[in-house]
Amino acid sequence: MPLWRVALWVIGIAAIDIALLIFVTPKIDAAFPATILGTYPRPSGSLYWIDTVLGLALVAYSEEVIFRRCARHVIESRVGDGYLLVVASSLLFGAYHWWTGLGSIVEATIMGVLLMLFLRRAGSLWPVVLAHYLADVLSFA
Repeated sequence: MPLWRVALWVIGIAAIDIALLIFVTPKIDAAFPATILGTYPRPSGSLYWIDTVLGLALVAYSEEVIFRRCARHVIESRVGDGYLLVVASSLLFGAYHWWTGLGSIVEATIMGVLLMLFLRRAGSLWPVVLAHYLADVLSFA
């Protein structure tokens, strides 16, 4: 995949994530407030920058390894390499965000679909990690 297409995918995924966080997640959370069991911590001072730069990079990398590589390997042996794999791994990724509410579960599931499709298209994990990282930085910064 050419670098310019990787850049378009990364920017597009980050933009869709922001749109979901602005327009979809708050409406679902408002309709189902009892599903929100916690929120992400908000560090301050120098810890904010360490968390934003390093912490989110570790989160993006670890979640992509777990859900796009490991879970893919396990699920693929049961459902094949088709779109059912994309849906199953994305639902697992959404369920991983259960404690932040139904809105976050929906947002994470949609992002999981996009990230898995991107992995299938790019054939490499590093662009997917980059897209996840950029989406997280824009969401939490």
